Amino acid sequence: MRRLFRTLLVSAAAVASSGYVPSHMELPSSWTDVSSATLTPLEIRSEAASALEGAIDVTQHVVAESSCMLTAEVLCREEARSIAELAARDDKPLDGFGIFGIVKEVGVDDVGLAEFQTEYFPFDLYRDEQTAFYSALGLRKLKVSTWNPIKIVMGIRNMYKRLARKNISGNMKGEGLVQGGIIIFDKTGTARFAYREETGIEVPIDDIIAVVRHLKAEQQGTE
Repeated sequence: MRRLFRTLLVSAAAVASSGYVPSHMELPSSWTDVSSATLTPLEIRSEAASALEGAIDVTQHVVAESSCMLTAEVLCREEARSIAELAARDDKPLDGFGIFGIVKEVGVDDVGLAEFQTEYFPFDLYRDEQTAFYSALGLRKLKVSTWNPIKIVMGIRNMYKRLARKNISGNMKGEGLVQGGIIIFDKTGTARFAYREETGIEVPIDDIIAVVRHLKAEQQGTE
């Protein structure tokens, strides 16, 4: 047993040193090039976003896509706050990565959009004019993982309890059926990894960190 435990530790160390990336973080097979996408910067600005301008060396990017309505609206706020909190951690796991958000519509609930940036995602926001980023992720629609009524009710109840603990709220405005996600680009602006939003599931922070570490190690190896 002791020998087996030692073997498992060695295997774990080998995986860590090799820059292991979870398979679900790979770009989807449906991925299309977004380099020519038209992104329009939004005039909605928060003090936090303004303070960040010029504060970091933007060599790589983490892009969070927002798609909001009803439950989805609250969930995208949860995902956005997860990225903001990750960027604010003392160990600075996203140091060296620029962060911005993508939305697919404006003029529907600009007050809610301003609240989104002020309270949940203090980074620049852009409108994806042709929904190129959403198409690259497969234009996936909001869905449930089961039709068992008991599981659905329990899942929604547990989800709202989790959101209440985080003091996250939302409204019923906007289109939120198309799911978003998180896209990670390397220093050349090439999309390398992506997390596709899963309804009701929290952002896999450890997997995001694993991808970022992988890209940092890759960059250091080429310097």
